[in-house]
Amino acid sequence: MSQCVNPDCLHPNPKTTNFCQKCGSKLLLRERYRGLKILGQGGFGRTFQAVDEDKPSQPYCVIKQFFPQAQGTNNQQKAEELFKREAIQLEQLGKHQQIPELFAYFSQDNRQYLVQEYIEGQNLNQELSQTGAFSEDKIIKLLDNLLPVLTFIHQQQVGGF
Repeated sequence: MSQCVNPDCLHPNPKTTNFCQKCGSKLLLRERYRGLKILGQGGFGRTFQAVDEDKPSQPYCVIKQFFPQAQGTNNQQKAEELFKREAIQLEQLGKHQQIPELFAYFSQDNRQYLVQEYIEGQNLNQELSQTGAFSEDKIIKLLDNLLPVLTFIHQQQVGGF
């Protein structure tokens, strides 16, 4: 299945099509990234699981689509600045085993996108829903896993850390 990324459509399509059967939008971003399904949505946009069709192995990736819910010119401009700053900060961080790698940052059809490495697994909310509240030992283990990446971000002087 191929997910239309047009915020006004979001129609599922057969994987072999290049244009949405409902709205006619291109299904390939930058002629290579194909949205497969929506992973999440928040105040600044949507996140899609995607595939990079330009690579022989067609690996999964993540598309973050800037689609702010905030109204008003000042709010829109501030949101655009924050999205661009996220891309810049991810680029500055480079590669780290605990940070999804930035593959691309671009605009298409008057929308901004980030493409990042796809990391298999559950998010914190899914984990809590499945296992319930964390024990003290599990919290300590989680914090032990987070501290190295926070130290790395601090050392890179990114994001005010």
